[in-house]
Amino acid sequence: MRIGLIGNYGATNVGDEAILNAILKSHSGHEFMVFSVSPKETAHQFGVKSAPLFPLGFRSFFRHGFREPFRALRSVDAVILGGGGLLQDEYLYACFLWAWQIFWVKFLGKPLFIYATGVGPLKTWIGKRLTRNIYRYAMGITVRDETSCNTLHRLGLAKENIEVTADPAFLFKHLDQELPRTPHSYLVSLRPWLKYNSKIIHTFTDYLLRLKEERAAEFTFVCMQSIREHDHRVLDPVMKKVGGTLLTPKHFSELLQAMSQTEFAIGMRYHFLIAAMLTKTPALAISYSHKVDSLYKHSILEPYHLNLADLSLENLEKKMKRLSVDYNNIKLYQKRRFEDFKELAEKNVEYFDGFIKMLTESNETAKVNQPK
Repeated sequence: MRIGLIGNYGATNVGDEAILNAILKSHSGHEFMVFSVSPKETAHQFGVKSAPLFPLGFRSFFRHGFREPFRALRSVDAVILGGGGLLQDEYLYACFLWAWQIFWVKFLGKPLFIYATGVGPLKTWIGKRLTRNIYRYAMGITVRDETSCNTLHRLGLAKENIEVTADPAFLFKHLDQELPRTPHSYLVSLRPWLKYNSKIIHTFTDYLLRLKEERAAEFTFVCMQSIREHDHRVLDPVMKKVGGTLLTPKHFSELLQAMSQTEFAIGMRYHFLIAAMLTKTPALAISYSHKVDSLYKHSILEPYHLNLADLSLENLEKKMKRLSVDYNNIKLYQKRRFEDFKELAEKNVEYFDGFIKMLTESNETAKVNQPK
């Protein structure tokens, strides 16, 4: 079956590219058309057909126009929206962008499956309304955490129509082989976040300088997205005072390789922390969102979780000291937590296969009932 796949692809976000890779590999029996910010790059990297997203704004209109995405969407039999945290209104533009894509899916009457998305936070009435309209059109819905399910329920969707699974990146293929780790090495992923940028920069600068002085620590800073939200806004000021190297992985596998050789990880980015689980790397999660909470809170990993609102030099030192003391146990905790999420992520494949089976049976019934 020909499947259109709409998401935040081609936007230099390593996590979103990991999601795309996992979805394509998990459903290799289908022919995909991926709608991307950079269709040529996506087609080259993943070996699939790719088309631009429907333009929302003058720049995207003059770059791609409507003809190519319209023709591409007409050619598919069904559409996946996902995965990742697409629907949230901290950056309200996101809600408009994805609602605009689904408007055309509805206009052409294409069946829609929403695949392991995160939902929220949603604070504005327009963000809530656009999100509700998108999810109400879908014939199948999976979300990657309970908070997203509850958010949709508050918007008026029935919980029995929503399946809670996990992020597709948990199905990313990685060699389960323990590599030698460099002593006193730290992989650090920071991102800008609203009013907290100054706190992030100053707290991490002070803490990492202390580690460098006391333990001769070495740092590799990971930029998970090189455009748009632009991690460099917080990484560059820290690196200027602390030193270290910069890694901007082109692929999720490159991040996994670096992660598997470091001793500790400290991160804000969601898929950076998933990479830590895949490689069983002791990691401290700095949480700015419920999606990060969902990985660590109410689990055996909760002690290694710090809310961004509580970020301070004292709290960071305390959490990292516990991470160091519990080092060997955390590897076992990471493995156990990863296996739980992997099992949930496999449910996405099962539910989507059921969606395709339903469409196939419906099409066959329609053919039988056609007048001769």
